[in-house]
Amino acid sequence: MTDRAGGQHAGFRRRYFALVAGGGTAGHAKPALELARELARRHPPDCVALVGGRRGLERKVWEPSGMEAFYLPGRGMPRISRTASWTGIWGYISEMVVFSAELAMAMAGSAVLVARKRPAVVVVFGGYSAVAPALAAVAMRIPLVVANVDAVAGRSNQILARLAKASGVAWPGTGLPREVVTGAPVSRSIVEAGRSRRSAGASAESDAARRELGIPEGRFVVLAVGGSLGARRLNELVLDIASAWSSRADVAIYHIVGDRYLAWAQTRAMELGLPGTGDDHADGGTGIAYVQVGYESRMDRAYLAADLAICRSGAITVSELAAAILPAVLVPLPGAPSAHQEVNARVLASRDAAVMVSEDGLSVEKLRYELERLMGDEARLDGMAAKLSSLFSENATLRLADLVEKYARAS
Repeated sequence: MTDRAGGQHAGFRRRYFALVAGGGTAGHAKPALELARELARRHPPDCVALVGGRRGLERKVWEPSGMEAFYLPGRGMPRISRTASWTGIWGYISEMVVFSAELAMAMAGSAVLVARKRPAVVVVFGGYSAVAPALAAVAMRIPLVVANVDAVAGRSNQILARLAKASGVAWPGTGLPREVVTGAPVSRSIVEAGRSRRSAGASAESDAARRELGIPEGRFVVLAVGGSLGARRLNELVLDIASAWSSRADVAIYHIVGDRYLAWAQTRAMELGLPGTGDDHADGGTGIAYVQVGYESRMDRAYLAADLAICRSGAITVSELAAAILPAVLVPLPGAPSAHQEVNARVLASRDAAVMVSEDGLSVEKLRYELERLMGDEARLDGMAAKLSSLFSENATLRLADLVEKYARAS
């Protein structure tokens, strides 16, 4: 019932320390991996495993780590509009049937997995792939800890937190029961990028990162990224801004479009006459340097290379911006569940650590104005960077691991 990847086969009666579950997007999968790594440093590494879904980004994020992982069937709960037609209603019913069937399979698979491994604790980061392992843990009286990296809790975490021993949260005020503010686990490489930005050799480190990514030196670098799944509207706006800046030899854009939009974005860039896509990004020094990629595994280098970001405001993006000390213009995803991206963005914007603009009615001219206003104000960027630095805790992963161990020891 599970799809296992990595690690060595464990015997039936072997006791695990922890199962760490969550996924669907990088906002769940990345912090889950960071916590699992920290727990594996404290305990035998083959006694910590990850649990995710087959449909999300978990494999892409987790497999390079070599951590043991199990992948369950399942998908997010279908949604229906209040104004849906009869066709839409029947489609919703069909999707609910499939959802229910896959949830049942995930529950069965989780029950077998948790019964075999008998972990001392189960940790969940949210998303549909966290529900079944969490319920299996509760049914078997195994301590459950919820980790919430958004500024507002998602539906699954709101439900599961009622059953959990504690909720480790990235930001205060989520309203979850037994809330403990730990901060959000962020990759060590991104934490190091922030340290490099604060160091005396920051300029040399930034130049080195730009060379690695194919970005010419001596330019103001804008990093554009729509989150782990990409963002069509944000991509359209960034491409149009790049076209408007085509004659500017003082600017570079490093554009991460998302794998599912790569073919479309490459075609659109060529239509606009931009100087390069993919690995072909020579600019000749006469205009904008534009680099376009589908997915970037070296986000620490991308953050270090950039002077300013334009991006969505998913949980891990907001925390990574703070860790990397990179000022940003945040464009929350409209219609996100519980408006969590807007709430995330306000965490930074309310402290003058970022600028938030709504996508509703957002024009190229408006977004270009916001970017150019920041690009021309070095003192403002320095102030935003200082605020970001004060918001991020480098010990977040350690604090969350301590919380997990506290309840595991009580089991």
